[in-house]
Amino acid sequence: MGIISYFPVKYIIGKNDVMSQWGNILSKQTQNEKNGVSSFGDTNYKLTTKGINSQRVVSGEEIYEAGTDVLISKQEVEQAKEFYVLQGQSEKNAEKEAVKYMEEFNAMYVEAVNNGFDVTEQEVDDYISELQKMSEEAENADDVKKVIAQFESEDAYWEYQKTVCRKQLPIQKYVAVLEKNYLDKIEKDVADSDTTDLWNKELDKIKEKAAEKQKYKRVQSDKDIDKKFEVNN
Repeated sequence: MGIISYFPVKYIIGKNDVMSQWGNILSKQTQNEKNGVSSFGDTNYKLTTKGINSQRVVSGEEIYEAGTDVLISKQEVEQAKEFYVLQGQSEKNAEKEAVKYMEEFNAMYVEAVNNGFDVTEQEVDDYISELQKMSEEAENADDVKKVIAQFESEDAYWEYQKTVCRKQLPIQKYVAVLEKNYLDKIEKDVADSDTTDLWNKELDKIKEKAAEKQKYKRVQSDKDIDKKFEVNN
């Protein structure tokens, strides 16, 4: 399936104690976001203009880039960068890949919501419950435990996962429909392996186009953030 995933555990298994390192990164950055202090005055901003993530609020100081309909947090970019560093990439390449990934990921969330693929809190809770069961029964259950152990509690880890799922699940829904529509057009003429390759290339184009629509720009001050993101205190 052509799903944009948020650094799935299976991609970083096999390196010496890397799961504990990854869990430590997630835990620390989650705490940093909670404890963030703004130098942008008293103004806070919602991360998106629509959907369930419009309820998530950050300070201006926490924002890395601003798009037309979505804001990318520094925490997201830094987390992505650390993921790529764990994969063996240089700091420079890791940051470049991280920014690209997060621009596309957030842009696809906007596209998903605009096309009617949001989620409810109940859907998120149900998905997390299923994920908990799967993690206990999975072959890599010990690796998941190493990640969880770096958080202050298991509940804190699953709360973090809820934050991820509020953005990832709408994308998964949207991409699944896009993939089905695409395969319906070509599957009669193309072998399965070729179909997968073609779809992955098509998805890359879709993600790039979505990111271009957002016209991202780096945030240096509150002047770089559209007032429509402001939260009225």
